[in-house]
Amino acid sequence: MSRLSPVEAAASTRAYNFHSHTQFCDGKASMEEMAAAALGQGMEHYGFSPHSPIICPSGANMKADDLQAYFDEAARLRDLYGDKLEVYTGMEIDWLDADFGPHIDFFQKMPLDYSIGSVHFLRNREGEWVDIDGRPERFLRYLDEKFRGDLRGVVERYFEQELYMIERGGFTILGHCDKISRNASARDPQIESYGWYQALLADVVEACASRKLPVEINTRRAESEDRYFPRESVWRSLADRNVPLIVNSDAHEPEGISSGREKAFAALRRLDIKTP
Repeated sequence: MSRLSPVEAAASTRAYNFHSHTQFCDGKASMEEMAAAALGQGMEHYGFSPHSPIICPSGANMKADDLQAYFDEAARLRDLYGDKLEVYTGMEIDWLDADFGPHIDFFQKMPLDYSIGSVHFLRNREGEWVDIDGRPERFLRYLDEKFRGDLRGVVERYFEQELYMIERGGFTILGHCDKISRNASARDPQIESYGWYQALLADVVEACASRKLPVEINTRRAESEDRYFPRESVWRSLADRNVPLIVNSDAHEPEGISSGREKAFAALRRLDIKTP
């Protein structure tokens, strides 16, 4: 099996997944269990992407002390599976601000095959980093307790930080670029229909298109909630501007490796967007 980049692999086959989490962050299984499941589900290219070490408190991110163990285990699995499964050493890197994101030397010097750039944290007025990802119930509590109920402000900051991250670069794939929609819609179900919201998302699409930055179609909630990140309505505009689209499941357990992916490929066909 020839060594392909994630973009090349996604252009040549559907038998890939480059977004997965294991025991090194908030995943529910070991790397070996996930790799075995990926092979069993017909994958040919499989990437690990633990949530990066981070400078603010987080129960979801890996510890810096575990980096070498992660790299060693990825190398072991690469040797173990040989040409049966191409194993990739990746990382989902958090953007916090200009001093901490995929672009900094700490991450640029890591022996990674690829990286996913994502926004999960925002700083509130008191200077506290707040995890705005996770369960909607927790988000709503944080929204009121830590952001004074300012939903529009949180959404605007999310997309603003994403644009800063895209401008700084240093990563391979943009992760779940409008995932804030899931939690925000728990407070306002109509939020994605507002002109200001659509303009913010359009700015991210434009930034990716101008750089031909690969964008992930994240399928983690496709089966359970009929949601993709980004939402289906922007896929066509990305594809028309030659932005590579990579269908990832954001798996946290073996049964999630293929979750929603075939549904996404069917939607791409329906939109007449070319897939392998």
